[in-house]
Amino acid sequence: MGLIPDTVYLTVEKKLRQRGIALRRAEEAVARAKARAMDISAPAGAGGGGKRGTPGSRTERGALAILRAEKRLERVMAWEKVWKQMDKIYPEDTNEGYVTSMIYGNGLSQAELARISGCSRQTVKLRQDRYIIRAAFLAAQAGLIREEVMECGQAYQADGSAEED
Repeated sequence: MGLIPDTVYLTVEKKLRQRGIALRRAEEAVARAKARAMDISAPAGAGGGGKRGTPGSRTERGALAILRAEKRLERVMAWEKVWKQMDKIYPEDTNEGYVTSMIYGNGLSQAELARISGCSRQTVKLRQDRYIIRAAFLAAQAGLIREEVMECGQAYQADGSAEED
């Protein structure tokens, strides 16, 4: 068994792969939610009718959509803070930073990177693991990885919420 559970490793890896687009998507989702909430061209409805279990007024639904989008943006920004910390710990001129940028930034495989860099695939994997494990510890410290993920094995739900991608 590794230093961290596989589900945590996979979650951190997924977040790292999404790093470039997650913030943009979350910001766009907030903007869309705000635009829909402010759209006066949509019919207001009877206000209070709605489906059972859902808010009745358009204003209420719009406000809730904005809150959900902003909460997701906060989570993405917290992950971005972890990545910025990792950039300081392992800049691109370090072995771990180089491996990470080539695999997650440029899409190279471990084997391709090993061939290019002249080291073994196991060395590449070790450097990749070092980066992911350190990021997992920082994410756990920031509250992005909860205990139930480690115990239940719920991959890709490191912050306790359902993925919305």
